[in-house]
Amino acid sequence: MSDETRLETDNAKGLDPDTTSGESAATKVLAVTATAAFADACELAAIAEQEHREAALALESLVQAPSTTAMLTEATRSGVTQELPYRAEAEARMAAEAAAAGGDNPDAGASRGPRRLPISRRHLAVAGACLAVLAVVAVGAVWFANSSFAQPDAAAVEQVLAEDPDIMDGFASNDYVDETPYELSDVVLNSCEADDDGSYIVDASATISNESFESEFTVALKFARASEKDRYGELAHAQATSTGWAGAVLQTNDTTEAIAGVTRDSAFPDGFDATFDRAAQTCTYTAQDVYDFWFGANTVSTPYTYSFNGDAWTRTQGDATSTVAYDADALQGSYVASDGDAASMVGFKIDHVDIEQGTFTVEYRAVTPGFASAEITGIIDCTLTRMTPDGAWRGYRQTDGMTYVFSGDGSSSGGEGTAHLEGALGLDKSIIFSFTGDYTRAPLLFGQPTDESMELAGTLVRE
Repeated sequence: MSDETRLETDNAKGLDPDTTSGESAATKVLAVTATAAFADACELAAIAEQEHREAALALESLVQAPSTTAMLTEATRSGVTQELPYRAEAEARMAAEAAAAGGDNPDAGASRGPRRLPISRRHLAVAGACLAVLAVVAVGAVWFANSSFAQPDAAAVEQVLAEDPDIMDGFASNDYVDETPYELSDVVLNSCEADDDGSYIVDASATISNESFESEFTVALKFARASEKDRYGELAHAQATSTGWAGAVLQTNDTTEAIAGVTRDSAFPDGFDATFDRAAQTCTYTAQDVYDFWFGANTVSTPYTYSFNGDAWTRTQGDATSTVAYDADALQGSYVASDGDAASMVGFKIDHVDIEQGTFTVEYRAVTPGFASAEITGIIDCTLTRMTPDGAWRGYRQTDGMTYVFSGDGSSSGGEGTAHLEGALGLDKSIIFSFTGDYTRAPLLFGQPTDESMELAGTLVRE
């Protein structure tokens, strides 16, 4: 119904158009130039405004303690949205309003169109409860979203550790091993607590390993939002993580184990190959130095033990042992005098060399001194000995720094029949010797022969 028709009807009934409308709000009088479409639009706007106000009042009532004596909220279109304190009076008032709206024309109410169904208090309560649940869910979602990013997570810790050179360079020294890159793994965030200065202190654990070592460590870190890192001296050089945090390592505590043995030692540039015992965290290596000389070679073996103490490999040296291998072919043969003092040793031959025992025999021929000189012969069994250069033999040091001397006793064809030989193996296939032998001295003209002892010394060389 248009406002002009409604106005004519009310005037015909003698009603005040500002107060007698069937709606709780007064009906506005429109200008005669207003169209029906404009009137309908105004009515719809008024209804929407009233519904908005009633919804707000209904939600407000949900937070109040329920009471059967609560006063009716004014300016509502329906009196049944709340329980009236005086039900009889309310019903009478509602009946009077209905009669005034209908008048004597029973079809008048129908001409106004269908009335909006009243909304009960129960319906509003249900609606309010639903809205409350939705509000709680929304608040919970916001809280959960915020709490997920309110503290540093394991990803932020891993990024900070991976970018820290002190961590990624490893905890063990690279002495005696080839340097290889470390990998970070098994990062676990154990705890995160807010500090008094607004930052977060994080305790975490992780593992780093490379080809030589594996370290399990715990670490304390300081975190703050990247935008606030300038407030903290520890974070002055910290880089922002992908999640917006800035962190720095405060302290670490590691347990490092060697998972492979030593791989190099500058003292042994060639052929270094140590044996690794992981359970004992040790490596062993025996260095061999071979010293060659004209009559054989000496192999000096020195054991070394490398021990890992959790921080570095250390090396200790054991006692060296020597293994001399004599060359029988080089020793055996005839030697001749190289100076005048040895000229009386007219025959000197080494034979029967035992390279295992270091023994040999000497067959000799020597010319006795005096006018009635003669030759004596004999065989002397000698034994070689390796010794530190000393005394008269100091000048005959071999390439291994040692002197090789020999001595032995044997027979003589003259005198009491004994002979003694000692000496040293010199350089360049030479032998320095000292000989004492018995011989029988013939009388010059008259008398009996006498037993004498002769001495010879000098240098012999291999023929």
